[in-house]
Amino acid sequence: MKNWLYLGWSVVLPMAGAQADPATNENWSETAAEMTAHGVRSKHDSYLANVEFLRPQAATTARELEAINPSLTKLLPGLGAMIDEGEVSPLYKQLYDRKVRQLRAGYFPTNHNFLDCETAMNLKHSESGRKVFLLQADMDVVTDGTDPVRKPHVEDYDFARGSNSFLPITKYGWYKGSEPKNPFIDYYPEALKELQEVRADLAKRAEADKGVIWRRMLETCDEQIQVMKGRGNGSSIQSWMKNSRYLLATEDPFVVLPMSWFKDANTPGTGDLCAVVYKNRIYPAILGDSGPDTKVGEASIKLAKQLNSEASGTNRAINSVGVTYLFFPGSKLSSGNLDYAEWRERVVELLGEIGGVSSANVVHTW
Repeated sequence: MKNWLYLGWSVVLPMAGAQADPATNENWSETAAEMTAHGVRSKHDSYLANVEFLRPQAATTARELEAINPSLTKLLPGLGAMIDEGEVSPLYKQLYDRKVRQLRAGYFPTNHNFLDCETAMNLKHSESGRKVFLLQADMDVVTDGTDPVRKPHVEDYDFARGSNSFLPITKYGWYKGSEPKNPFIDYYPEALKELQEVRADLAKRAEADKGVIWRRMLETCDEQIQVMKGRGNGSSIQSWMKNSRYLLATEDPFVVLPMSWFKDANTPGTGDLCAVVYKNRIYPAILGDSGPDTKVGEASIKLAKQLNSEASGTNRAINSVGVTYLFFPGSKLSSGNLDYAEWRERVVELLGEIGGVSSANVVHTW
């Protein structure tokens, strides 16, 4: 069994500019005590010599996963043996490699965001041959997606847009034709025009008043203009909104994986089915969107609220890494299929290929 040996290690991470002293071939922190401020400034990019952190090891056994999701193998009797015989996916190491690169660049995530993944494993049932990609993680909330057929007005998305990271598209989309028109096609250009008008006024005020207030307001306005351009006013996003319908996080149960993981041959693809296991329930879902390459454990608000009624665009659903996501590569249904009853039926069939469920009643009906 492949294993990544990082648990409990105290790893020294040299910061940018904290290389060995070329003259002595020693770490500069050993000689920095003898330097003046000018000496440190002239010789190094940073006053930080290193950062010490703990890099976690992937869980590899059913017993480890049961410790944080006790009902897992009770609901799925055949899963325990698959886990014990499975392999840790190389994507687990890749995830933490990317997190470490963030640290090197000076970005320090919260404890929650750094330690959001317990394991990622490639499993295969010994008899049926059914492959499963298992992710053990927490659950943050996404509110993305627009569908003018089901929700034709901008106001229909007021709850979803309460999230600071709302996007009008998801990775899973399907052709809709030219009608009806996505309401955000006009919204973003109009909002951008208004922001630019506000900026012009702020620029005049900042020029007349040399104090900090209007200068800071101008900086904030510039930040929002860049956000607006990136989220919905780019040519690609505008084109996608014209031609496609998307999942609605407020209506459709879907989950998210890092964008780079979709390129791996052993992982599921867009629209593949997923069974989300938490406490005593199994929730059918699909892989509907991609997210940042340094983050796992995200689900639509529709799914998240089933696990925690207080979940919202500003409140995560599950803080612990106690949620199990079972993805079935190659299980995608027909594009644009929003028949939740069919999703459930197919997920039950797929679970049957890995030993079945303890009772059909534990599988949630949307």
